[in-house]
Amino acid sequence: MDNMSDMDCLSQKIPKSDSIHHMSHSQTRPELPPLPASANEEPSELYQTVMSHSFYPPLMQRTSWTLATPFKEQQHYRGPSDSIANNYSLTARDLKLKDLLKVYQPVTISVPREKIIQGLLSASKSSSKPNKKKMKFSPKGKEDPIGTRLACNTSASSPVKKEVVTLTLPGSRPMSPEEQIGVMLQQEMEIESKETKPSESDLERYYYYLTNGIRKDMIAPEEDKVMARISKLISNTLLTSPLLEPLMTGLVEEKENDYYSSLMKSIVDYILMDPTERKRLFIESIPRTFPQRVIRAPVPWHSVYRSAKKWNEEHLYTVNPMILSLKELWFAEFRDLRFVRTAELLAGKLPLLPHEYQNVIQKHCREARQILLSKWIPTCAQLFVSRKEHWVCFAPKSEYDSSYNIEEYFASVASFMSLQLRELVIKSLEDLVSFFMIHKDGNDFEEPYQEMEFFIPQLIMIKLEVSDPIIVFKPSFDDCWELIHNSFLEIIKNSKGIPKVESILFPELKGYNLILATVNADEKLVSDFVDQTFEVFRKNQVGPCKYLNVYKKYDDLLDNTAEQNITAFLKENHGLDDFVTRINSIKKRRNEIASMHITVPLAMFCLDTMTLNYDLCERAQNLKDRLIQFQVDVNRDTNTSICNQYSIIADKVSEIPANTRELVSLIEFLKKSSDVTVFKLRKQLRDAVERLEFLMDYADLPQEDIKLNSTLFLWPDQIEDILENSRNLLLSKRDQAEMDLIKRCSEFEAKLKGYNKELEGFRKREVMTTEEMKNNVEKLNELSKNLDQALVEFELINKEEDLLEKEKSTFPLLQTVLTNKVPYEQLWVTAYEFSIKSEEWMNGPLCLLNAEEIAEEIGNMWRTVYKLTKTLTDMPAPRRLAENVKSKIDKFKQHIPILSISCNPGMKDRHWQQVPVTAHPPTSPAQPSPAQPWSW
Repeated sequence: MDNMSDMDCLSQKIPKSDSIHHMSHSQTRPELPPLPASANEEPSELYQTVMSHSFYPPLMQRTSWTLATPFKEQQHYRGPSDSIANNYSLTARDLKLKDLLKVYQPVTISVPREKIIQGLLSASKSSSKPNKKKMKFSPKGKEDPIGTRLACNTSASSPVKKEVVTLTLPGSRPMSPEEQIGVMLQQEMEIESKETKPSESDLERYYYYLTNGIRKDMIAPEEDKVMARISKLISNTLLTSPLLEPLMTGLVEEKENDYYSSLMKSIVDYILMDPTERKRLFIESIPRTFPQRVIRAPVPWHSVYRSAKKWNEEHLYTVNPMILSLKELWFAEFRDLRFVRTAELLAGKLPLLPHEYQNVIQKHCREARQILLSKWIPTCAQLFVSRKEHWVCFAPKSEYDSSYNIEEYFASVASFMSLQLRELVIKSLEDLVSFFMIHKDGNDFEEPYQEMEFFIPQLIMIKLEVSDPIIVFKPSFDDCWELIHNSFLEIIKNSKGIPKVESILFPELKGYNLILATVNADEKLVSDFVDQTFEVFRKNQVGPCKYLNVYKKYDDLLDNTAEQNITAFLKENHGLDDFVTRINSIKKRRNEIASMHITVPLAMFCLDTMTLNYDLCERAQNLKDRLIQFQVDVNRDTNTSICNQYSIIADKVSEIPANTRELVSLIEFLKKSSDVTVFKLRKQLRDAVERLEFLMDYADLPQEDIKLNSTLFLWPDQIEDILENSRNLLLSKRDQAEMDLIKRCSEFEAKLKGYNKELEGFRKREVMTTEEMKNNVEKLNELSKNLDQALVEFELINKEEDLLEKEKSTFPLLQTVLTNKVPYEQLWVTAYEFSIKSEEWMNGPLCLLNAEEIAEEIGNMWRTVYKLTKTLTDMPAPRRLAENVKSKIDKFKQHIPILSISCNPGMKDRHWQQVPVTAHPPTSPAQPSPAQPWSW
C-alpha cells in the first residue's frame, strides 16, 4: 500500500496532460510485466504512473478548464459549461445547452397525471441526441406521494410559440407521524434488501478515495464569515482566555478538517452514484448512509390544532415570557427561602426554653415576610416595568376597549405568584414537620433510664418543680403543644397580606382583591401536618411521665412524712448508734438525689431537674441537721455539767482552811473526791468521748462548743494534779515549806513592786509617734509576759499556803498591776494597730483590702477606745491619747461605706468609668494604684 502511495505521489509530479497518464479502462485490473532482474536502472515515470493507476484508477482529472473535473468527463468532448451542468444529476449527464428548450411564462392548469407523463415522454423523444451516445429520458413509473408541480416544455424548433403549462397535482391524504414513520421504515427496508453490503475490498478502496482521491486545492476554501458567525455564538471571555488558546487552535483546525472531509466525501459519493464509475474504480458497493426521516404535513388534527393554538395564544398566559421571568427570579433568589430556618435551629444551641423557642419562630417568620414584602414583590414589579412589551399588548388601546384581557392576564400572574407563595408556605410547614419528625420514634425507654439512648439534639427544655406534694412539669404538656401548634399558625399568619404585583404597578386600583392567596389554617394539608406533628408530640410525652418514677421513692420528702418520722424519733430515747444509722440513711438518700441527672435528654424534650433535685436535697439536709443539732445540744448540756463538777472539786481543794476544823473537812473532801466523785466523772467522760466522735463526723461545732470540749478533756489531769499536790503538801512538807514560803512571798512582793513602778511610767506618756507607740507596745508586751509568770507564781504560793494551813497571801499589788495594765495595754496596742493599719488601708492598693474585715476591726477599735475614754478620766495624758485615737477612728469610719463599694468584686471597668472625677484613685481595684492618699 505504501509503495502504491509513493507511486501515486510520483505520478502527481508529471506535468503532462497526455491521456496515457490517466487511462485506466482495464476491467480485470491488468498490470505491466515485471522488469527483468538484470535491469538495475530506476523505472521510468510512465511505468510508475501506469502501475499506480492500475491499482487505484484516478478519480479526478489532474488538469481541466475548471477547478475540479471528474475523470469520467475525459471521454466526452464537452465545453466547460456542459461539463459543469453534467455534474448536477445523473439523469442530465447527456444534456447539452444547445438542445435545451427556451422557457416562457408558465400558465397554471389542471391536467391529469397520465397526460403529464405522456407529454414528458413526447418531449424527450423530440430532443436532440448527443454526439456519441443516444440520450434517453424516461421518468420513473412510481407516483409521487407528495403534491408537486411539473413544467411541460414545448419544442423550440416549432414555428408556433407554445405555452408552458404548470400542473397542480392533487394533495396526499393526511397521515399521522406514526403512519409516516411506518411508511419510511418500510421503504428503507425495501431499499436495504435490494442493496448489497460492501466487501472489505470495497471499504478499503472507498476509504482510499475519501482520503487520497481528491486534492485539497480542488475544493473551494471555506468562507471567513462562517467562522465569524461561529465566534458570535461563543462568549468573549472564552475566546480571549489565554488558557483556552491551545484548545481554540485545535478546534479551528478540527473544523477545517471536517469541512474538507465532508466535501471530499460528498464528491466521492456523487461520482460513485454512476455505475460506470463504480465498475471502473472496482467498487461494487459503498456504505449506506444513515436515513433522514422528516415528518411533513398534512396531519389529521391540523384544524383542531390550529383552533387550539389560536385559543391558547389568546388565553394561555402561562407561556408568556413574563411568567418564565417570574419563575427564573423565584428559583434564582427565593428558592431556598423558608419562614422557619430549621437547619439554623438544628445547628444552633439546643434545647431551647419555651419562650426562646417562641421568640426564634416569630423572628424567622418576620424576617421571611419582610423579604417577601421588601424584595420579592418590588423585584417582580420592576420586571413588569422593564419588560412591558411582553404584556402591554393585552391592555385596552383606548378607553372604550374592554379591559378583560389585561385583567385576565394579571389574574393569571396573581395565580402563579400565589402558587409560588403557597409552595413557600407548604415547604416551610414540611420543614417544620421534618424538624419534629427526627423524634418520630418517641422517647419511651426501658427502665432504668440510659442517657446514651437519646443522643439526637433535643428541641424544648421542660423544668421539673415541686408543687407540694407532687412533681409538676413547667410548662405543662398542654402549654408545650399550644406552643408547637402556634408555630404552624405563625407561618400561615406571616404569609397572609402579601400584595399582588398590580398593586405596585397600578396604585390607583381600588375595589379589587389585591392580596395574594396563600394557605389557610383550615386546609386539610395543614391539618395533616399538625396531626403528624401531634402524633410525634404524643409519643414524646411517654418518656417524661415515665421518668417521674425515679422520684417515687422520695415521696416521703414531698408530703412531709419524713419530717413527722424524725419528730417522733427525737421524742423517743435512742442511743448514738440509732442516730448514726438514721443520719447515714438520710445522707445516702441525699447523695443519691445529688448524683441524679441535672438534665435528662428524652428525644424531643429535655428535662431540667436542677430545681427539683436541689429542693429534695434541701429537705433531706434539713432532716439530717435536725438529728445532728439534737446531739449537739445534748453534748453541750452534758459537758457543761461535768465541767461544773470538776470546777467545784478544784475550787474546793484549792481553798485555804482558816482553822483545824476546815483543814480536816478539806482532807475528808479530798479523799471523797479522789475515791468516788472522780471515778463517776470519768465514766461520764467516756460517754462524752463517744458523743464527740459522733459530732466530729457529722457536725460543725461552733467555737464555744470546741472550747468547752477542750476544757472538759483537760479537767481529769488537772484534777489529779490538784488532788495529789494538795495531799502531799498537806501531809509531808508543811513545816519545811513554811520558811521557803515566807522568803518566796517577800521576793515575789519585791518583783511586783518593780512591775508596778514600770507601769506607773505610762501615766504620763501621750506621744503618738509610730516609733514611740511601737516601743510602748513592746514594753507592755514584755510586762504582760512577766505578769503572766507572776500569776503562775502567785497560784503556786497560794497552793503551798493551803497545804501548810497558812493564811492565804493575796498579793494585792499583783491584782492592782494587772488591773492597771489592761487600760494602758488596750490604749497603746489599739493606737499602734490603728496607726499601722490605717496607713495600709489609706495608701495601699484596693485589690488587697477586705472591706468586711476592716469594718469589723474598726468597730472593735472604736469600742475599745470609747471605753478607755470613760475609764481614764483621772489620768489626763492617757485620756487625751485615747480621745485623739477615737477622733481619728471616727474620721476613718466615714470611708468604710465607700471602701465597701470599692472593694466589691462586682465592680467592673465600666463601673469605674462612671465614678466621679473627684474620686481618687481613678483606677479599679484590680489595678494597684501608687501609694498616694485617696479621698471621696
